[in-house]
Amino acid sequence: MAMVIFTLLLLRLLPFVAAQWPVCGNSGNYTSNSTYLSNLGLLSATLPKKAVSEATQLFTTDAVGHAPDAVFALTLCNGNTTAEVCEGCLVTAFQDGLQLCAYNKDATLYYDECMLRYSNQNFLATATAGDQKWAMLSNSQNFPTSTYSFRLLLFTLLNSTGQSAANSSTRFMTSRLDVSSFPTLYCLMECTPDLTTEDCIACFQVVSQLTFQYLAGSRGARVLGTWCNMRYEIYPFFREEPMLRIINLAPEVPAINNTTAESTPVAMFGSLLVPPPPDPMVQTTVEQHGM
Repeated sequence: MAMVIFTLLLLRLLPFVAAQWPVCGNSGNYTSNSTYLSNLGLLSATLPKKAVSEATQLFTTDAVGHAPDAVFALTLCNGNTTAEVCEGCLVTAFQDGLQLCAYNKDATLYYDECMLRYSNQNFLATATAGDQKWAMLSNSQNFPTSTYSFRLLLFTLLNSTGQSAANSSTRFMTSRLDVSSFPTLYCLMECTPDLTTEDCIACFQVVSQLTFQYLAGSRGARVLGTWCNMRYEIYPFFREEPMLRIINLAPEVPAINNTTAESTPVAMFGSLLVPPPPDPMVQTTVEQHGM
């Protein structure tokens, strides 16, 4: 499948939510007062609260109805956010889906704090790259360092953070990379907590492929998928101190297979430069010497 990139920028101030990035599917449409819309309404009334229940780790899936009116849905909140913000973000996401992907049976909405996907197709049955709705954002400025130096820096950051996230019980990790003579980078990587370690790593491999194919050199970027996501910046953007500190670069950058990246449909969004957030709170940091 040929690479499909849509360029657009949608920003809007919302309660709990600073920006939104919708990806509308093409699996069919519903009508007003339809059974599909009623089923979607049932999910919108239950999933935001279900996602913040103690046992869900800010993540949940559910399905309502029968074909052709069945609705399958998945929600995931940033592992660094609060339950209150998570619930508010998901409430907003369901509302926005009706507006930004009006009458579309398949919609994925990404925010800083959460993501929501719903569809008439049972995407919950598999967690492969082809079943995801990918979106990418990049900083408009690039690093002046040499191409290979930055690729090595970025590979170290993504590889170390991704491995740590995949091996965490929450499938979530934040990190800070401090290497002499290189800029400090901050990173957040997350999989849905129902993925196995192996499936999480496989998802992050696609993230890395997309990053190196389209975003390498940017001073900040995000790759957002249904089952996993990544963000890196030159400033701390999460609420607490990074969980992982990386102080040594990897020995080399291995060959990156771009076959998956080149055949994966991706929505490309513009990105605004934003100021660093207030000083974060303190949390235990694990030191790591590269991977």
